[in-house]
Amino acid sequence: MYFKSNIEMFIDDALIDTKKNVSLKLHSPVKKEKVITFDKAYEGITSCYITVLKFNGKYFMYYRGHTRYTKEKKVDYAYTCIALSEDGITFYKPNLNIIESNGNTNNNIILKDKEVCHNFTPFVDSNPNCNENAKIKAVGGHKKLGVNKALLYGLYSNDGIHFTKIQEQPILTEGMFDSQNVVFFDNIINKYRCYSRYFENGHLKNPEAYHGIRAIQSCTSYDFFKWDKNIKNKYNITINDEFYTNATVLVPNTNIYLSFPNRYVSDRNRDFYNSADHGVSDCMFISSRDGINWNRSFLQTYVRPGLDRKNWINRNNMMGLGIVETSEHEFSMYMSENYRTDTSGVRRLSIRKYGFASLHANFNKGSVLTKPFKYEEGELYINYSTSAVGYVIIHVLDTNKNILASSKEIYGDEIFEKVVFNNDIKKYKDSHIRLLIELKDSDLYAFVFGKDE
Repeated sequence: MYFKSNIEMFIDDALIDTKKNVSLKLHSPVKKEKVITFDKAYEGITSCYITVLKFNGKYFMYYRGHTRYTKEKKVDYAYTCIALSEDGITFYKPNLNIIESNGNTNNNIILKDKEVCHNFTPFVDSNPNCNENAKIKAVGGHKKLGVNKALLYGLYSNDGIHFTKIQEQPILTEGMFDSQNVVFFDNIINKYRCYSRYFENGHLKNPEAYHGIRAIQSCTSYDFFKWDKNIKNKYNITINDEFYTNATVLVPNTNIYLSFPNRYVSDRNRDFYNSADHGVSDCMFISSRDGINWNRSFLQTYVRPGLDRKNWINRNNMMGLGIVETSEHEFSMYMSENYRTDTSGVRRLSIRKYGFASLHANFNKGSVLTKPFKYEEGELYINYSTSAVGYVIIHVLDTNKNILASSKEIYGDEIFEKVVFNNDIKKYKDSHIRLLIELKDSDLYAFVFGKDE
């Protein structure tokens, strides 16, 4: 399908004027296969900070090979490692012969730099003015300068494997950066965005580095070198959750930002795991329409630790960065699990395409009236699911709520199905319209105006 407009997902109330017997419903992903285990000598029980991206027809998974402890002694080293896949499901660790570890180079290590590799995070640069030899960029680094001040460096690559620092000086210094920091080119504002770690410590009398509540901030840049002042994430609900990582993305073909923070709860500890470093973690879901103001329509967790006891350990259930398409019906994301154990690794999560949340109606009929918006052109397609007796009905209204066109009952389960109306809606091109949506025992995930290719 060719999209004439951005896909609109029902992840908040932004499009909704009124609703009756309909609620917003969050759809947690389905845990699928474990795609890699950190079982190499240079990886270890504290390997993490996963990024998955598609480049040159392949899926690249980047992660930190790292451990702080062995059975014999405390150690501290970090590598940047890579796993590859043809389909985003089956990954393998290539032998690259680039970096030496334990006396040989027969490994999948692409970078050895204690500072940069601690939290190395790459992205495919979609800036139309990007140099062809720097199509993949990355950030890494967290050397402390002071309270909420540290060193974050920029890197570049033309093949996704061989990386070079853009300059010897850091590109950012305002933040602690001591977890996975996220950068991407935002084609909505035509700037680079960086979401990074800082500590909210204004309530402390004499704050020190790493003291306070872990939180998320962002800044923008036209050129990846000079950055605007950081803006702290703003939320529609005040809850002092501690966010360890953010995994923020601009969802493809939308104007919607999603973030999947790892929520760190430091004062809880399951009795089957004993460590001086207490805490449990899970994964949250928040959304934004501008990248600064964040909506927490869903206060429940997005991914629970689950039955696996090894996931009830701090810094587990950490969502990796990236949403990739693995079939015509499916997005995949990737989560670290079993952190600090000998089965530490990465599990794939399956998500319905554009189905992160929905308008949900049970057996009692419900309805939603959207706010007015400009209809430019194209057919209406909906991403929906019903029961055998459920349905979705769409009415097109003018701004005075007069019905211009109506569909019959639509039932089934489709990612994007064209809505057939009893009147040609194309005659209302460039007019402002509303949608009146009737639902019964069904979910409406998203809609878009487009045309068949």
